[in-house]
This record gives sequence, structure tokens and C-alpha cells, in this order.
Amino acid sequence: KFCMQQCSTQDSRIVSPARTVQALPPSSSMPFGRGDTVLITHESRYLIVQMKAIIQPITEAPHMNQPFLYVEFFNFSHSSFTTTDDIHFVTPAPVTDMFLVQRCIRSNRDPSGDIVPLSSVHQVIELIPKFGREVPLSMNCNNSLQLAREFYVNNFADKETFHTILSYQ
Repeated sequence: KFCMQQCSTQDSRIVSPARTVQALPPSSSMPFGRGDTVLITHESRYLIVQMKAIIQPITEAPHMNQPFLYVEFFNFSHSSFTTTDDIHFVTPAPVTDMFLVQRCIRSNRDPSGDIVPLSSVHQVIELIPKFGREVPLSMNCNNSLQLAREFYVNNFADKETFHTILSYQ
């Protein structure tokens, strides 16, 4: 785990409270482990990811002497795109006014992931499972990110998240 604290994007003199961000390995009580979701900068764009592991290489190479994260990616839902003048925009869901994301899955059904520097983390993001008519009885806070298919990005969690998600495009 690590603590993250950032300055406001609206006023750099304002420092937000520190938040603990963690990735826990699978265990008998949490068969999927538990990893927080964050917004990262990756290959010149913002992406929503779930942290699965925090790694500190033991090496003499200066560029590798930093903490890294193994993360799994989320994509914005295909139903959330609109096109204006041949430009694609991500749009929020109509009723909730929140963006929809889903886990990025490879053709073999494994999650798509990568190793990124810890310094690429921009901010903590809260995801809310998109429930259907019923919530599966087996779903709880420890496994909802693995069991649900789609998630709302809670851009109302705080002002910083709201402004970050709005400026995402």
C-alpha cells in the first residue's frame, strides 16, 4: 500500500487529505485479492485501472529503481460514445450522469494488464457496480470488481474527481 496526497487542480494552494491506496493478494477470505482503482497516465492518455500488485525491483539500473504497479485496464463502455463532426466523445449514462466502464478483456477472457510506474498514478477513482434487477447474493465489497460486468465512474465522489473526469476528453 501507499499514501497519496495531491494538490487541487482548481487551486494549487489547496492540498487534499492523504488517501491510502492498496493492492492485497488473494487469500481464503478474498479469493480475488483486493485492489483499489485509480486514474493513471499511460502512453499519453488517462486510463482507469485496478491495481493488482505493487512491485519494487531490486536492481542497479537507475530507471528501474522505483516502485511499479501491475494494473488491469478498464475501457469506457461502447454505449457511452457519441460522434460529432467525425470526432468520438465519451458521454455519461443518461439517468446517472456518470460514465460507464467495463474491464478490458483479451480474446482468451484474461484481463488486459501492464506494469506501470507508481508515479503514473493521477488520483483515486471510485467505481460503482452497475447492478441489474438483482444483486447476486455472492457479491460483496471484496469481489464486486471481479463479478460485475460494468461500473459507473463516481465522478461525484469529490470536486477533484468531477473536474478530472470532465476534462478527460
